[in-house]
Amino acid sequence: MAHIVFPDGLIAEQKLLIAINTKHTTDGTASILIVYLTQNGIDLDKAELIATQAVTIETSRVLLYNQSGNYNQLRDLSYYPVISRLKGEVQYLKSIYKTNPKELVNWSINIEGAAKVVYPVGFAEMCATATSFFAKHLSYPAGKSPLEAFLIQNNIDIDADNTAIASAIDYNDKAINAAAQAESLTQQRNILWNPYVKHLKGIGDFLMNFYGANTKGVSNYGYIVDNSVAKPKLVTSKIMVLAKTTLKGLVLGGTVTNNGVEDAHLYKGKTTAGNPIIIKPGEKYTIPKGYSTVTISNPSATNKAVISALRIA
Repeated sequence: MAHIVFPDGLIAEQKLLIAINTKHTTDGTASILIVYLTQNGIDLDKAELIATQAVTIETSRVLLYNQSGNYNQLRDLSYYPVISRLKGEVQYLKSIYKTNPKELVNWSINIEGAAKVVYPVGFAEMCATATSFFAKHLSYPAGKSPLEAFLIQNNIDIDADNTAIASAIDYNDKAINAAAQAESLTQQRNILWNPYVKHLKGIGDFLMNFYGANTKGVSNYGYIVDNSVAKPKLVTSKIMVLAKTTLKGLVLGGTVTNNGVEDAHLYKGKTTAGNPIIIKPGEKYTIPKGYSTVTISNPSATNKAVISALRIA
């Protein structure tokens, strides 16, 4: 049974709105939408102005979302190498305190049982442990810390690592703040725009009822009408680091959404030949004609890609 594939994402919805209003305006007094719009109190010109405002908010939201992701990456670059070195330092001290491993507690390292080192799980807690550990080392007179020989042997600068942890905390705070601002803008956008999304869906249903089997009439208003038997489903795929996957049965007018934290690369067809379409985190790519099969590549060496797409099952 024919059905409308409603656009996914504000930009695609705005494009549909403009197409509807253009057709309605062109038809003038003969427009079949006059009765429906009047009955439901819909002003398409006002809707276009609201869409423009919503797009402005969305642009700021995406910027903040991307900033949050960038801050997270900077946090990880500062944090993980230091923590890796810290764990090596702890193991060295444990070998020194072999007969009394609980001496590591004085270095803010938790010991369970007789000698099991247990690190905190959370980022903030681990940063606090690292900061206290470094403070213990720096509390010794120059050259007197039991950790000194290990640091020299492995060319480790504790002062630099201490600074890196402080930077990681700062980046994490900025990431959280940017994400919170992005979420606030998401709510503002939804409050402003969601009523008009309902109008677009209502107009689509009205046109489908009006034209019946003549789906071309509906398409003239910018709607995508799918005549396939199978009903499309939103399918989420996870792509391992530096890997790729091929998606088939993508719906014309549907979208591919990057739900991950880094860029995803989209290629037409079953290979990664040619230049990719780069989908930023949080962005949607509307599927054009000829792109029912695409290959998604994950260029990240650290994070899985998460992609959702409207597909024919």
